[in-house]
Amino acid sequence: MHDQILVKIRRIRLEKSFSQEYVANELGITQSQYGKIENGLVKLSYERLQSIAMILETELNTLTTS
Repeated sequence: MHDQILVKIRRIRLEKSFSQEYVANELGITQSQYGKIENGLVKLSYERLQSIAMILETELNTLTTS
């Protein structure tokens, strides 16, 4: 399930032509830290997931449902 969420985050980010750097800046983290989120190298908290959904201009349930 976690991997599916990460795939959706990346897909939506690319569809919107948002760079990792843009999303990272909006989150207040480095591009490197954000890359680790997308690659599943760090745990994605619920709060961080909510923030990413807002930045991607999508509903949270779009990311969490299959």
